[in-house]
Amino acid sequence: MSIDNKFLIKKVTQRDSFIACFCAATRMPFLYCDPVTYADQVWIFSDEDGLKEFAGRFAGKKILLQGALIKKAQFTGFFGSLLHIGVTEIVFTENGASVPIPIDQFVMFKDMSAIPEALRPLENPQLMLTGIYMMQEITRKVPMEEKEDLNDLQEEFLVNLARSRFLVPVQVKAGPGTIAEKLQKKQFAFVELTMKNKDRYRPIFADNMEFQKFAQNKKDIQVISIPFAGLKPALPKSAKGYILNPNGCQIVLQIPLLDQVLNAFPDAVKQGSEEAMKVAKSLAGPQVRKPAVAPAASNSKKVVKMPDKE
Repeated sequence: MSIDNKFLIKKVTQRDSFIACFCAATRMPFLYCDPVTYADQVWIFSDEDGLKEFAGRFAGKKILLQGALIKKAQFTGFFGSLLHIGVTEIVFTENGASVPIPIDQFVMFKDMSAIPEALRPLENPQLMLTGIYMMQEITRKVPMEEKEDLNDLQEEFLVNLARSRFLVPVQVKAGPGTIAEKLQKKQFAFVELTMKNKDRYRPIFADNMEFQKFAQNKKDIQVISIPFAGLKPALPKSAKGYILNPNGCQIVLQIPLLDQVLNAFPDAVKQGSEEAMKVAKSLAGPQVRKPAVAPAASNSKKVVKMPDKE
């Protein structure tokens, strides 16, 4: 039986702002799986006291939480970004009372069925969801034996990784011809990141929102789409691997991990390759996506940082 949350939704959306709970380690909204309903939740608060009380529950687990002030103009972008990472509920807390509200009562996915699949924004909500949960657990500063759920989280993430398609940024070379023609003729250079220790990685992105965070104000950057099976063959010998979502939770995918996934999940890799081939055949040329402005929530001001204490 569905609950009519119209009054509460109106109360939330008519506010000037609220505070959203973020994980300091992942730089993403903190995901919480409800132990009873198994809903994937993000918590928001009317004031800092509510956030502090919630964050205190996780201090002993060495999960450092902090707040991001989300202003009224950012509400749509923020709720939309949660929908795209697989969140199913928003929990609003005010005066000590917490109420879960389905995310689709705030915002819904647009119907893209009339748009050719190759032209739709790339979405990988399950990959994003499992990746964030995994990184929340990996980054806890406790002994490995205390991370009881880590193996299951890693396996879920790796299966989703195997079946996914990714956005890979490239810089198109100068000269005559359209962008599509240059991409078709491979007249581009892959973007690379150099770490402090001089190791080189290539950035890749699980969806358009993560790509937009990286590519905003970089008009010379385009993007191509590659399935998991194509990642290793595209790497030069000088690169150590890929960094998935470098402006988000920064998941490092080194070559041994790529090999592990290829060997452990061949059916999922094949499924991802077949889906990518189907998308590629729907257009005469490769997919071209232009960078856009990052969602408002990615520029949210951090307002509360909780101490990491026992």
